[in-house]
Parts: sequence; structure tokens; C-alpha cells
Amino acid sequence: MSRKNIVRRSAGLVIGLFPVLLLVASIAAGFSGLQLRVPGGLGFMVAASIVAVMNFYLSFVRGRIYLIRHGSREGYRHVSGLPLIGTALVVLGVLLGFGDIGGALLGMAVMLVDTGGSVWFLFSTWRDGSFWDS
Repeated sequence: MSRKNIVRRSAGLVIGLFPVLLLVASIAAGFSGLQLRVPGGLGFMVAASIVAVMNFYLSFVRGRIYLIRHGSREGYRHVSGLPLIGTALVVLGVLLGFGDIGGALLGMAVMLVDTGGSVWFLFSTWRDGSFWDS
């Protein structure tokens, strides 16, 4: 069994979970009364949610629909979504609307659903020692 690269894994956790930590800080700031309230923040969150739904559809729904319609996956072609675009839009949205509790909660939902986001990247690759430890 190979030794785990703690430095690389720690850096990956910090970078991958940074948007979530930023959202938590925004919610805390909202409860404390500190709000920047730039109108564009929520717009970026809505755009991020559209990207997240599309990525989720491409990851889980599209293949199932093809299987139901054709009876097998023969001939099915996988397509990529928009990796990290949803995460970038969430970060922009939370920075513009820092303290907006509703926007931050929408951002949390986006981070959970967006299969092309940084949290899903960590989840998908965490056990891959060739990526993190070599």
C-alpha cells in the first residue's frame, strides 16, 4: 500500500471546498447583518444552477433515457458537461452578493447538484491514489 501524499490531498481539499466555505461565510455574514447586496450576485447563482442542472442531466439522466428508449447502451456516446463553470459562477455570485442568505443557500444547492463542480471532483477522485499520491 502506497503512502498518502498529505500535502497534495490537503491542498486539494482546500481548493475544492473553498467555494463551500465561502458560501458558509456568506450565510454567517447574512445572519450577522453584513450584506453587500449587489444585484448581480443572484443572477450568477441562477446561471450556475442552470449549468448544474445540465451537468446533472448529462451525468445521470441522459444515459438512463437512452437505455429505456433503445433497450441497451450500444451506440450511446458520452458527452461532457461544463466542468468547473458552475463552481466559478457560484464563486462570482457569492463574492458579488456576500451576505445574501438566499443566494448562498442556492449556491449550496448548486454545489451539491453540479457533477462538474469542485466538490464532485473531490468526491469522484478521492480514492484514486494515482492522481493524489504519485
